[in-house]
Amino acid sequence: MIDIHVHFFPPQLFQAIWRYFETPGHGLWKVKYELHGRELINTIKASAVERLTTLVYAHKPGLAEYLNNFVYESASQYPELIPFGTIFAGDGRCENVAKTIFEDYTFIAIKLHPFVSKEEVDDKRFFPVYEIMETMGKILVTHTGSVPIYQSTDGATRLRSVLSRFPGLKVIVAHCGAFEYGDYHSLVQDFESVYFDTAMNCVHNELFSNNCPGRQFFIDHQDRILFGSDFPNIPYEYSYQVEAIKKLGLGKSVERKIFNDNAVKLLEL
Repeated sequence: MIDIHVHFFPPQLFQAIWRYFETPGHGLWKVKYELHGRELINTIKASAVERLTTLVYAHKPGLAEYLNNFVYESASQYPELIPFGTIFAGDGRCENVAKTIFEDYTFIAIKLHPFVSKEEVDDKRFFPVYEIMETMGKILVTHTGSVPIYQSTDGATRLRSVLSRFPGLKVIVAHCGAFEYGDYHSLVQDFESVYFDTAMNCVHNELFSNNCPGRQFFIDHQDRILFGSDFPNIPYEYSYQVEAIKKLGLGKSVERKIFNDNAVKLLEL
């Protein structure tokens, strides 16, 4: 299996993220796997995952460069990692960062998390980066849906405006666009370069409700869906995500696409 939605932060940043998740009043959860580095990799490999991503994101100036350097060093050390970096518009001239991570570091993708960074996906400061990515065939992973507790639900509209300008930009919509599944169903029909990851979808847990787009969604978009888990920042056993997909009864050929083949093709592994 390939897990397209794994976070790989430096230890101190992971600790800060977990403290936020677990602070009463934030509406989140107790993280089950407080792991980093080699321990994180070994734990996920025990669940038959051969390759995993390094999703990181920045929320203040200067952090993106630090995170990208960390990912570069980690990917050099751990061959299981698929290097994904990030950019932060507030740093200014983020196209220079994009050139570094794509040309020098040979990263495959970047992750943007508008709810954390407070920088929307259609921020014009990102446009020079999108132009570079479209030309180079690089991938944008973005959390634009409202899951789990975010109030803004206009992510699909914002992403549509980006794709209208950069129709060849490859985009993975995190969490299948939850909870605005219908909006993203429409988006993927209009743009051939839009994909989804499964992270935290269809896992029945008291913390979530209505977090599954339904079996037909997975059938309709079987060539555009990649397995993702949100590991290690999940409140349940890793196996639950795998089981949730299998319980949909999609059939072996569709499962093979979701768990492995679609990622191999998109990432050119």
